[in-house]
Amino acid sequence: MSVAEQHQFSGPVIVFQEIRLPEMVTPAGYSALIGAYELAVPLPRTLSATGEHHRITDRDGWRIMTPRHAPHPTLEGH
Repeated sequence: MSVAEQHQFSGPVIVFQEIRLPEMVTPAGYSALIGAYELAVPLPRTLSATGEHHRITDRDGWRIMTPRHAPHPTLEGH
């Protein structure tokens, strides 16, 4: 089993690293990598996620994209 296959990417969450999110979202990109690999790194000003709604919003330090922007749940996808 490769290293990439050993990590689980999060499904929808309402809390990310003890921070309550503005809505139920699935972390994407850097935020998904931080969660899956349990990285102890400083968080950027804006993290990305995909939401359930069909509009892109920027709220509370999160860029929440539409479901069609959801990456494949692999290292390569994020």
